[in-house]
Amino acid sequence: AGYGVCHVPSTPGCHRVTCVTWRPQGTRRQRLLGTGGPQLRVPEVTVTGAGDRFRLRTEAAGTVQLQLGVLPRHLGTFGVAL
Repeated sequence: AGYGVCHVPSTPGCHRVTCVTWRPQGTRRQRLLGTGGPQLRVPEVTVTGAGDRFRLRTEAAGTVQLQLGVLPRHLGTFGVAL
């Protein structure tokens, strides 16, 4: 398990997106016992404050391949130009 952030394309169609994931680095004891590792108390820190995220001790957790079908609707209301 881990956390990841990626951009969703704003153009219509089918897109393949690779999301790089990471997880908080547990203590040596947690890693030896395999207790599942620590979790973030406030997961929103992954998308809101990039500066806050760099203070965490993390380790790579792999990548996730996503296949997204994008149907643009009302994107102009959110300031997204096609």
